[in-house]
Amino acid sequence: MILSKKIVLLLSFIISSALISSTSWALEMRSFSGKPTTLEQHVGKGKWSVVVFWSHSCGICRRETPALSNFHLKHKDIDAQVIGVSIDGEKNKPLAEQFIKQTQMKFPSFIVELPLMAINFKQLTQENFRGTPTFLLYNPAGEIVGMQAGPVRVEALESFIASN
Repeated sequence: MILSKKIVLLLSFIISSALISSTSWALEMRSFSGKPTTLEQHVGKGKWSVVVFWSHSCGICRRETPALSNFHLKHKDIDAQVIGVSIDGEKNKPLAEQFIKQTQMKFPSFIVELPLMAINFKQLTQENFRGTPTFLLYNPAGEIVGMQAGPVRVEALESFIASN
């Protein structure tokens, strides 16, 4: 049963990748200290990039952050990284900062305004942004190769990366 769930998840990444443009995404975001940046500046650096869109009020995000932090710490100097993108916006920035502290997030995270991000997401994936968590997977060349709305098991990420 567990193996079949992993296969379904891997197929979900593969099928989703057929619907997604391989172009890099210049989503405008800010660091929590206020410095402007883009997602494009953080992917395609010779490592896989797991981008997770999260919100302070997302229970699944809260449960998955420790495992994603461990994945990031295990892989960041080798072959993969996690990049967090809070959709909380400036209005809820204090709540997002509290979430980061409470979950002891160990991967870099940025903040965006949801309306603009949702438009950019639609342009990139040809799908509406459905909520948090949502994952985008970039290969080491910076090409988006997968998308998943909803939870993702770290084991499935590791398996997908290892087989590609």
